[in-house]
Amino acid sequence: MRSTLAILGGPPLRTRPFATWPVFDAREREQLDDVLTSSNWGGFPSPNRKAAEFAAAFAAYHGARFAIPTTSGTSALEVALKALGIGAGDEVIVPAITFAATAYAAVACMARPIFADVSAANACIDPDCVKRLITRRTKAIVPVHYGASLADLDALTEISRAHSIALVEDCAHVPGAQFRGRGVGTHGALGCFSFQSTKPMTAGEGGMITTDDPDLEQRCQSLINCGRRRPGDTFEGPLMGANYRMTEWQCGILLAQLARLPEQIERKSRAAARLREGLGAIKGISPIARDPRVTREVIYAFVFLVDESALGVSRNRFVRAMRAEGIPCGVGNDPVYRSALLPRESAVYRKACELAGAANVERTSIDCPVAERLFEHAMVAVPHECLLGDDRDVDDIIAAARKVASRAADLAAASLEKSS
Repeated sequence: MRSTLAILGGPPLRTRPFATWPVFDAREREQLDDVLTSSNWGGFPSPNRKAAEFAAAFAAYHGARFAIPTTSGTSALEVALKALGIGAGDEVIVPAITFAATAYAAVACMARPIFADVSAANACIDPDCVKRLITRRTKAIVPVHYGASLADLDALTEISRAHSIALVEDCAHVPGAQFRGRGVGTHGALGCFSFQSTKPMTAGEGGMITTDDPDLEQRCQSLINCGRRRPGDTFEGPLMGANYRMTEWQCGILLAQLARLPEQIERKSRAAARLREGLGAIKGISPIARDPRVTREVIYAFVFLVDESALGVSRNRFVRAMRAEGIPCGVGNDPVYRSALLPRESAVYRKACELAGAANVERTSIDCPVAERLFEHAMVAVPHECLLGDDRDVDDIIAAARKVASRAADLAAASLEKSS
């Protein structure tokens, strides 16, 4: 019997909930109780007891020499760029598809963000586009590892070395991932992570910076600790920092989250393989493939692409139909230069661009057609917690996609009827 789509009045394919996020157990409670009874709750002195323990464990897991806890992924990016000495008149290349924080960090340094298009294969920054955008003002490239994909670190490290431009990895989506057996956040000068509420490791808020460079570690530690200099620090010049220290509460929770992360990574990666296989068999749907160079895959959002012409219905209509069937999904990040959270008409943005020689920001051309197409017409993202359950959860996502795709003509007809 032909089942009517839920969005058109039929019963939804799935009514039971997916796994909830965040996941916690007695380990988080024990950590919080330890902090509570210590009466030592804040981030000062820096790094405090839990902060030092968490930094050491996080660095070891990623194969980094140093890790510096901070208040958020946003502050991690800002501090990383400031530690590199990036400032007024400089340019920082960022991908078109990312959250506003990636570009904001450049503006916070009074540098101009330069927007590179992304690869159609994985929605990560396109190295060929990066090469075309390099000028004498370019001081950093900030690739974003997006959803479950890692940027092409082979090509980007080669560009970084050839032009003596710092590479700063935005690893907010993928703590624990590995590229060619090396942890993310260790392929460039610095790596930046986020522990915001939705991330694969979370304390509600929080961030981390990784580096192998002792001078950059010292500078980052100073910048997050109001510009203080530790005994033994040898970096040159005074720094104007801020209080970006992570609390002991957050560090305790994140120690427990880090202990749980390897098992969650493995479970979600197995689910992703099953989901790729199932969705790949549906006409008009193309899961983003796992790059064979990714030796440890971390899922923040499982991203797949729809072909509107092959389906015969718009991506937006497809997403609404999937939600009606009980499958939580979205459309990913909009191109960051269009984000309301990065107002290009703001005084600080205008000033940063003016100092970099671009006075007429409104007239500055931004050419990112792949990012525009992916966001407007192709990209669909399923949150990572949907992959923390069992095979039935994955099979429900596949079944819902198959149901919607097979009845796309009904969707299109209903859409036309509604608009007439």
